[in-house]
Amino acid sequence: MWQNFWNLRVNDRLAEWKDFRHELDRLPLESAVIELNNMWSTAPFVNYNLDPSDPNTWPDPWTLLAENYWCDVAKALGILYTIYFTHHRNTPMELRVYYDYKDKQRYTVAWLDDGKYILNYWPYEIVNTKQVEEKQLHLLYQYSSTDLALEKY
Repeated sequence: MWQNFWNLRVNDRLAEWKDFRHELDRLPLESAVIELNNMWSTAPFVNYNLDPSDPNTWPDPWTLLAENYWCDVAKALGILYTIYFTHHRNTPMELRVYYDYKDKQRYTVAWLDDGKYILNYWPYEIVNTKQVEEKQLHLLYQYSSTDLALEKY
């Protein structure tokens, strides 16, 4: 279902995104997170779009959806924007950027409910703090919803 979403015209994609957020409103948090992960796991990946060290340059939610370029940072940001615009907005949320020096891999994740749900670590998989801690990843950047100024939207 979501594969076609990314190919919609901008106004249609924004309308579908709004409808999806209303669907999430009707679900308990755990179910909403599963649906959220399913949707964002289908976003087409590009290697680089947003600088993880400079959130001041990141687009607002509507521009992000309109531009439709999904690097790891943009995907994690899209996840946070989506959940923020539901009645689950009071769920603690952060965008975190980790680096695995052993595997030379960067992970930009949406950290929800104090790490109970970590999205964008692997496509279609929801992990938690235990799994991240086992990998011994190094935290490079950490941005709360306040840092991201989500409340201004």
